[in-house]
Amino acid sequence: MKKFLLPVALFAAFALTACGDEPLDSACEQADKTKSCDITKAEICSDEEIEEVYYTYNCKKYTDVDELISVLCPNATEMDRYEIRKSLSAQGKRLLDRIRVNAIRAI
Repeated sequence: MKKFLLPVALFAAFALTACGDEPLDSACEQADKTKSCDITKAEICSDEEIEEVYYTYNCKKYTDVDELISVLCPNATEMDRYEIRKSLSAQGKRLLDRIRVNAIRAI
């Protein structure tokens, strides 16, 4: 009986702590660190169905990268914002490329 309850309890604990609003067919990864601001608190996600990148932070979905930067780095200069956008864009492209490769391999 105990062997059965442990996996159920772990699953329930994970389900309660997850945001729950991400689509089932999405892939997410932690944002890469940048010099000017700690954006590693955010996740970059891609909806596999429509191949769009979005961001999550504190269980809130952001489709506008500038809005995310304003929340995470309110004191960032324009040059900092440019570097953060560039980093997030490159990471989002890599995520989409990985998803596409995995989809081709699955066929």
